[in-house]
Amino acid sequence: MPRTLDSCAAILAFAAAVPAQLTIADGNMNLVTGALSPTSQSPCTLQLRSDAVQINHAFEHWWYYRIAGDAQEFALRNVGTVTQGITPTSDHLDRDFMNVDSRGLLRASLDMDIYDAGPASGVAISRLTVMNISASPVTVNLFCYTDLDIAGTSANDTATGTGSRHFVTDSSGVQIELRAFGNDRSDVGAYPTIRNLLTNTAVNNLGNTLPPFTGDYTGAFQWQDKTFQPFEQHTFTVLIAVDTAATLPPLVEHYGRANGPFGEIHTQTCPLQDNSQVRMFSIATKGALPNTIYGTVISFAPYNGAQFIGGLEFWVDPFAIIGVWGAGGLTSPTGSTLELFVIPSSPYLTGLAVFSQHFYVDAAAPNGFGYFTPGMMTRIGKL
Repeated sequence: MPRTLDSCAAILAFAAAVPAQLTIADGNMNLVTGALSPTSQSPCTLQLRSDAVQINHAFEHWWYYRIAGDAQEFALRNVGTVTQGITPTSDHLDRDFMNVDSRGLLRASLDMDIYDAGPASGVAISRLTVMNISASPVTVNLFCYTDLDIAGTSANDTATGTGSRHFVTDSSGVQIELRAFGNDRSDVGAYPTIRNLLTNTAVNNLGNTLPPFTGDYTGAFQWQDKTFQPFEQHTFTVLIAVDTAATLPPLVEHYGRANGPFGEIHTQTCPLQDNSQVRMFSIATKGALPNTIYGTVISFAPYNGAQFIGGLEFWVDPFAIIGVWGAGGLTSPTGSTLELFVIPSSPYLTGLAVFSQHFYVDAAAPNGFGYFTPGMMTRIGKL
């Protein structure tokens, strides 16, 4: 059942003072991502713990990009306007890069969620959402790099798997799966070979060097030559599963395009079905015009983006609408909105996906009366 809050502060407010590194936790699952650099192309540090002893299994994890014509890959860095924070429940963090490297081409949002699946197992989800904020198409390569040191040791890892799933273990018996969704290329190699490819001053695509592997594991996934139309948005996801199969994980994917770079639909919590406790997820927006009329449309199906009602492009199926939330209400003084949904304790909801889109009134929009966001899919998962 949905619950609408007039103020986002209670659920989505970030801490007033956020440290350089960010920590999220759920049960014994604990993740710490390191500080952003304004200059270095090196990946951020990562700490990943899953049990009461709190042994660290990771060393680095980060995202890179390359735009067509670039002479090298670039890390997401602390350049331009970058905001970051964690939710009050401390199980979600995000880092928002409003204008990546101040190039006027891309906006990026890195969201990370963590869930325990038992006393010594669980899942971390790292999802990067990218929008073209320019007026021309942009072709991008995205990379996600991870260095695991299972049980705090290196050089004794073994890896099996495929181009989208790497299963890594060592003599401790702990197994960690790295799983990419919809990637095109992959590499597995000993530290620092892949890291060097992403941080040097040359153009490099991953070579599809796949498991099996023995040594000091590092791995990366690549989404190759993705062309974004103006104000188009897509999500790229890597799952890190510790001693769990994560058969049907929760997913969030952005798709479609907006009619401007103003207003962003998002969620602070991946929807997870759990019979042992009440779970909730949010459909929210930020960056819209403050104190203006808005509506969040939620549907059971996506739509192809055809012009449906003069000047408004629908990315949710208007013939399968569940409801319109906030209709007639106002965005907050900071231009944000929030709809909070409780997931009933029913296993039959596992795998259910809903599609949402946000609209708000603004006479400065290209159509003269309102902005709309791309669409967002949220799928209820179960670990």
